Amino acid sequence: MKRILILAAAVCAASGPLWAQDSGTGTTDDYVLQKARDEYNAANSTQTTQTTITETQTTTVETQTTAPATKPGTTTITIEIPWAPAPVKISQESGHPYFPFVFSFVPGVSFPFGIYDTSFSAAPIGAITGSVFGLQGAGVFNISDGTIQGMQGAGVFNMTGREVGGFQGAGVFNIAGGIRGAQGAGVFNIADKVSGIQMAGVFNIADEMHGAQLAGVVNIAGKADGAMIGLVNIADELDGVAIGLVNIIGNGIHDFALDYQFDSRMTYAAYRSGTPFLYAAFTAGQPSTEFLRTAEGLTAGAALGHRFKFLFLTADIELGMETPVDPATLDAIYQDIVAVSNDDFGKSDFSSLLGSSRSFGTLRASFGFGNRRGFGPYIGIKADFAPSGSTQVPATMQRSFGTAVPYTVTVFDTSIDIWPKWFLGLKF
Repeated sequence: MKRILILAAAVCAASGPLWAQDSGTGTTDDYVLQKARDEYNAANSTQTTQTTITETQTTTVETQTTAPATKPGTTTITIEIPWAPAPVKISQESGHPYFPFVFSFVPGVSFPFGIYDTSFSAAPIGAITGSVFGLQGAGVFNISDGTIQGMQGAGVFNMTGREVGGFQGAGVFNIAGGIRGAQGAGVFNIADKVSGIQMAGVFNIADEMHGAQLAGVVNIAGKADGAMIGLVNIADELDGVAIGLVNIIGNGIHDFALDYQFDSRMTYAAYRSGTPFLYAAFTAGQPSTEFLRTAEGLTAGAALGHRFKFLFLTADIELGMETPVDPATLDAIYQDIVAVSNDDFGKSDFSSLLGSSRSFGTLRASFGFGNRRGFGPYIGIKADFAPSGSTQVPATMQRSFGTAVPYTVTVFDTSIDIWPKWFLGLKF
């Protein structure tokens, strides 16, 4: 029994340390496992930072730190920046982008598509562009809502709402906001302001013109400074020259007049139209005994004149040509015209017209009181002149201050006979 108790005690003594060792080891293992779990969870946590950067546009940058399960603690940064094309330059004047060349078939069918400012535009039919800094050409028409710096040419018409600095030419018509250069068309031109030349087969219109207007029929301007040349010239105000059959100028000359020559006893009716600087005068004269009764002794004349103020007087100086009108010659010319209209050219050689050219020169100076325009009397001298020995001046007009003896002068080795005569007149 004693041996059994000793053996039990020895077994207990040996088992105590082993149990204690086993118990302490389990506690340590649990701590290590818990620490590993905490570090793993911390390594797998995700942090997202979003930052907005604003320059000319809003860009989002996302930064993400991620630790993959296989490589704890690794950091990955992802940046996303949207791509945008370079900005297109837009003209502040026309509001259109610029492209060096534009090719159009018709408006809406072009390369590049749209409306562009350009340096070169070409179209077989028509084109619409912004400003043009060079050449715009089309078979039918051009339309621009910008300025033209260069040339705009079309077979039918050109239109621009702004200024043309250069040349605008079309077969039918041109319309522009302004012209600094030249505008030419087969039918008509229209512009707000012209600093240069307007040329048209039928008519020109400008609100303000500095330069020249040349038209086959009529020129119209508000305020003009320069020359207006056409059959009819109309302006509110003109500082320059109007050359035409009818000149209606607001500040110009529109005179009807009658005057009587004492020596030749000729009565003249005259119409003057233009500006004080230069006007046109048209006259018809006839002996007083036949005036408005028959065609005997009738003459027709045309002249250019200048009107100026001298002290309290208004003076007109006119240089022109005058031609006797023979009733027999008029009848012969009429017969020639009838023959031509009947296609009977054999009966018409217009020799009567050629033979009737017996024009002579006239120089006229008149002086009146008061204003340049309006009603008033005047007095003056009219001198008829022709080469010495010629019969171009009618015998009834070969009078010089009461005598038939002319004054003779020599000009470039040519003798000229001059018959000066006094006259008295009234203008309306």
